[in-house]
Amino acid sequence: MSSTSVAANAGGHDDGLASVAGIRAVLDSLDTGVLLLSPDLQVTYANARWTRWAGAPLASGTPLAHLVAEVARDRLSLLNDTLADGQPRKVQLWLRPVRADAPSRHLTCMARRAGTGLVLEAQLSDDDVASLHDVARRLAEVSDMAEVLHTLCEIAALRCHGTAAAVLRTTGHLSEVVAASGDLLPARGRCFELDGSMVQEAFEQNAIVSESNYNTAGRPLQRVVPELTLGPVLVAPLHAHGETLGVLAVARVIGAAPFAEPDAERLRMLADHAALAVHKSMLLQQAQSADRAKGRFLATMSHELRTPLTALAGYNELLADQVMGPMTEPQLDVVERMRSVTTHLSAMIEEILAFTSLEEGREMLRPSEFLAEDLVRAAAAVIEPLAIQKGIKLEVVLPRTSVRMTSDIDKARQVLVNLLGNAVKFTDSGTVTLQLSRSGHSVRADITDTGIGIPADELPRLFRPFAQVDTGLTRRHGGTGLGLYISRRLATMLGGHIEVQSTVGKGSTFSVVLPVTVEAR
Repeated sequence: MSSTSVAANAGGHDDGLASVAGIRAVLDSLDTGVLLLSPDLQVTYANARWTRWAGAPLASGTPLAHLVAEVARDRLSLLNDTLADGQPRKVQLWLRPVRADAPSRHLTCMARRAGTGLVLEAQLSDDDVASLHDVARRLAEVSDMAEVLHTLCEIAALRCHGTAAAVLRTTGHLSEVVAASGDLLPARGRCFELDGSMVQEAFEQNAIVSESNYNTAGRPLQRVVPELTLGPVLVAPLHAHGETLGVLAVARVIGAAPFAEPDAERLRMLADHAALAVHKSMLLQQAQSADRAKGRFLATMSHELRTPLTALAGYNELLADQVMGPMTEPQLDVVERMRSVTTHLSAMIEEILAFTSLEEGREMLRPSEFLAEDLVRAAAAVIEPLAIQKGIKLEVVLPRTSVRMTSDIDKARQVLVNLLGNAVKFTDSGTVTLQLSRSGHSVRADITDTGIGIPADELPRLFRPFAQVDTGLTRRHGGTGLGLYISRRLATMLGGHIEVQSTVGKGSTFSVVLPVTVEAR
């Protein structure tokens, strides 16, 4: 029997049909909204689907015009045309909900004459598609696992017309409610025996399972949390990439109508989307946890290594200054080589410590006032010995007018030292130039070298941590691969950025652009 014929008879008194209550039960189970209208377009009956769209029961005699947004009221004339000529018509309507917190609905309706009135039917296909798009959008907006699960509970309760929802996972022979909303909130964080639970049934059957009255079913969770007052309950397993992640449950209050097949289908589709979102969030959480563990390990090892290296540097200075007795030229040469290696190791350890400090958010700005020329000269002085050692000319070009800055001079100097050091490291002959200029409210430092250059396809990963342009170059020049990453992070902290231009075989230009004034944060 079609929804139209059932609806037409629901408004009459045909004793050959089932009782009015039976007919209404059939109409309420439909995945189609059925609305009966009088000749003057007033509501005489609305099935459960229309009631849910409206957000509240529709009183008999409610004018349809009161339920439709003003932009769509001109289309009601099409309904009068169907009343006049009996021809079915498709009508697009914007349904304005009775409750302010209920969403509006864009409905595609089919109007048919039934007796002296009308039957207005609306399919849910467009609504379901919109719902799934909304689910995907909302789940994509969050990355924290707890927030993902909470959002999932809210969506499940809303889409399945429930008053509560929960996500449960299993560990051994126990199940735990890891997230909940509505009437299931008292169960959040509680564990119960898996045996005899709906969770176990959903896993074993690999399907959605239901309970018409959870409060009297004697389930394990109800025994653990007796204050729960749940009526109908629907549970769907969450599967992703061959792994069972848990279950998604929705519930209604005691005495509410049981979940119908459309609700189960909607929960099934939602569970498929949700399982992928939960799986992705779990992978992200595991990656973040591993990253934090890596950072803690690096910080611990760096601190442990810095102590003996400091001692070695001290002994090296004593030997170099011949405090412990005179040394021959060959011996002093060995001591100088030892000092160079120790300094290199210390610089690598400092880079790792700076990296972990930035990752953990422990770095703070300490602005002070200084001249940009002094900043540039100080950075060049640090790198000049390395340039002399390699036989590279280091040029500093300053503007005619002094530039006064307010920024964190230590962090700004570290950025310039890192970039200058890279320029000298990857230049075998020629010149490295550091040019300072001012443009508006910014200071620009261009570091140009005549080195090996960087291939265009390598530029996107240039500022990633522990990344270097080429494995061969890494072995040849050494380094942690953190210098550029740290420099960009520090430049961003200072309110600026780093630009790069490079040509293979001709050299590169790294430009640091910093604001003249930065405030403490």
